[in-house]
Amino acid sequence: MSAIKFGVCGIGRIGIEHCRWFSDDSNQYKLEAVCDIAADRVAAAAARFGCKGYADFAAFLADPEIELAIIATRSLDHARSAAQALSAGKIVLLEKPIGVTAEDYTLLRQLVEKYPQRIYFCHNHRFEPAFMNAQAIVASGVLGRINVIKLCKHHIFMRRNDWQMRLDCGGGQLSVWGPHLIDQGLVLLGSPVRSVHSYLRRILTPGDGDDHVKITLVGENDTVAELEISNSAAIAGPYCTIYGDRGALTYEQDQKEIRLKHLAPAFRWEAATAAADSPTPGRPVSAEQELPWIEETRKVEPDTSMWIQVEIEIARHLYRAIRQQVPMPVKSSDALEVVRITEIVKRQNPQFAWIG
Repeated sequence: MSAIKFGVCGIGRIGIEHCRWFSDDSNQYKLEAVCDIAADRVAAAAARFGCKGYADFAAFLADPEIELAIIATRSLDHARSAAQALSAGKIVLLEKPIGVTAEDYTLLRQLVEKYPQRIYFCHNHRFEPAFMNAQAIVASGVLGRINVIKLCKHHIFMRRNDWQMRLDCGGGQLSVWGPHLIDQGLVLLGSPVRSVHSYLRRILTPGDGDDHVKITLVGENDTVAELEISNSAAIAGPYCTIYGDRGALTYEQDQKEIRLKHLAPAFRWEAATAAADSPTPGRPVSAEQELPWIEETRKVEPDTSMWIQVEIEIARHLYRAIRQQVPMPVKSSDALEVVRITEIVKRQNPQFAWIG
């Protein structure tokens, strides 16, 4: 099958990584062009990758060689830029946050309906190796029924002061890391969301955006996902902890190994009742004195950079979706649900001057 000829619009920190890793496999992708308002970036990227460079988005979209347009511009431009690219006949991969405003959400729903199998969403952090390993453990059933999921992205006292901490630029951690954790939470929740509870704070950033985010999602299956993003965590907690009725797993921010503790598979609870009288001093208050625990530490596989692996995986899945009609793991409905929940969180936190 032929390689997908693609272009990247917005070649800042993330866009240049898409250029690099998508074009790394020349059998699947060929970088035709880059586009950015910064002329120096365009010149450097065009020279580095041996491709065309554009400073004008309309000219970029008019290039007949570009089949796939990756939109990695500033957050507030994402939805409108996707609409322009789709109208120009391109397939689109849209960076997160795919939408920042309520108007973006409405537009994106229209685009998904009008251009099925033409617009895809870059929720690539659901392909983190540790996260995928944790999913496999949950699916194996060793933890039993999942009750609580905790996902925390902790930055240790970061006074972030770039445009992504300005609300007038579409910033704040709800837009920066929020889409990743909400998407992961929804995947592990495995259920439609029944309720959303949240609180956001601005603690350290010189900007006016939120830099501490707490969101609790309750599924229709009664499973709870607690999501936290903070630039003010002086002591970082685990990135992921999952509690089931037969055990738990956890892994740290470096995502190198998973600690697992669960009951032996053959163990079954014996019938027991709770007494109404006061417990006898010195006697245990548990129905069991000892439980057959199995404890282990598993190395995360593959043992590679999380940042690189998420790029490799999104590129691989997108190629299969476009060339082989294999359904994309990140469904449009998944991505739209992230935006819907984000809009609920914004309404619950009116102390911020949200755009739109």
